[in-house]
Amino acid sequence: MHTDAAPHRPSPSLATWLIACLSLLGAFALSGCDKPTRDVYQPVADSAEISAWFYHLVLAVDAVILAIVVTILVVAIVRFRKKPGDEELPPQSFGNMKMEVAWTVIPTLIVIGITVPTLGGIFELARKPDLNQKIIEVEVTGKQWWWEFDYAKEKLNTANELHVEVGTQVILNMTSADVIHSWWVPRIGGKRDANPGRRYPFYFRPYQVGTFDGQCAELCGASHALMGTRVIVHPKTGADSYEAWVAREQQQAQKPATPQQEAGQKVFMTKGCVACHTIRGVSELAVGARSRTSGPNLTHVGGRTSIAARTLPMTAQNIAKWVKNPQAVKQGALMTNLGLSDEEAAAVGAYLASLK
Repeated sequence: MHTDAAPHRPSPSLATWLIACLSLLGAFALSGCDKPTRDVYQPVADSAEISAWFYHLVLAVDAVILAIVVTILVVAIVRFRKKPGDEELPPQSFGNMKMEVAWTVIPTLIVIGITVPTLGGIFELARKPDLNQKIIEVEVTGKQWWWEFDYAKEKLNTANELHVEVGTQVILNMTSADVIHSWWVPRIGGKRDANPGRRYPFYFRPYQVGTFDGQCAELCGASHALMGTRVIVHPKTGADSYEAWVAREQQQAQKPATPQQEAGQKVFMTKGCVACHTIRGVSELAVGARSRTSGPNLTHVGGRTSIAARTLPMTAQNIAKWVKNPQAVKQGALMTNLGLSDEEAAAVGAYLASLK
């Protein structure tokens, strides 16, 4: 017999709801199992510590508000639920002056309580450091899609990996060569925009040696998600000190040590790579020749931990993959596809990986 009545669908059982809730909680728990390289809860610089303090402040206030709201909601649902046979409306609170004053005054006090210390933190983050102390100052330029770091005092230029010294004040002067970017290393400090035609300072003093990852935090094009960065904080003394790194970076590039590396250098010199890239002692762009499309300085590229703004680990094979077809690795990459053969790409990879 035909009927238009909808088929009966049984409601989910309590066990089903419990399984769904436990699965969701498990997913949240597992999402925090990765290495905390970008954890705002673990600051390693004074600027990040200020930001983390405010993060905890707001989180604590929000948690208290949530607890109060949920408690009131549960009490209202349990105590004032409609009972069988009760058809009358409950007492209405419209026009209750005490309640209206309370839910106006209390949120206002909460906002003031958060705003006042926040303003103090903003002024603290913007306070200029004492220029009489030792300072590492770096010009930072965001490009599609990588970061250029220019150390004017040290007279060296590198890419994507920022090297600083523990306990030493750092000044980053942020700008962009094309669109708006945003430099963000969570354990170092908050986000700092890099705008074309503008120069914004960012101050921090790291107090822990280590390697800390970051990311461009402003949508800047097709490969925005592949515009990573890294801060390497060196100790003050020893073979891995900041001064030792500077000394190594100031040296000219190593000469090819194998026939394959020699072939790679030849490809680099004859296939057009020199139009955009510098290798000190081999091929250097003239002063003023660098543009928004100029590529990273490759003098010591083999000593970096990654290539293509942390898209691939640093290996000769990955360099070959990158130079063979840049757009296949990073969508929209401005690096020219030179149509290299597999043999030429492998030779370039071997040569560049040797530059340490």
